[in-house]
Amino acid sequence: MESVEERIARLEKQVAYLQRHLGVDPVLVDAVADGAALPPDFYSALQAGKTVKAIAIYRKVTNASLVTAKNAVETIQREVPLER
Repeated sequence: MESVEERIARLEKQVAYLQRHLGVDPVLVDAVADGAALPPDFYSALQAGKTVKAIAIYRKVTNASLVTAKNAVETIQREVPLER
């Protein structure tokens, strides 16, 4: 029988795999879990179709690399319904 620690370790590996596979930024996940939010101008940029500006804002707020920020913004664009 699997111990609680072994089960948690296995689940953490699975979550890490899924984050990498889906291009989900763990920084974003942690920020949302901690109640932090991206600034309104980030969402305004997305709504206006200004992806490059949104990536720049994301990088400034999270200190993420360009690749990580690009992946995160693309994920947000797919998953967060934005009114146009």
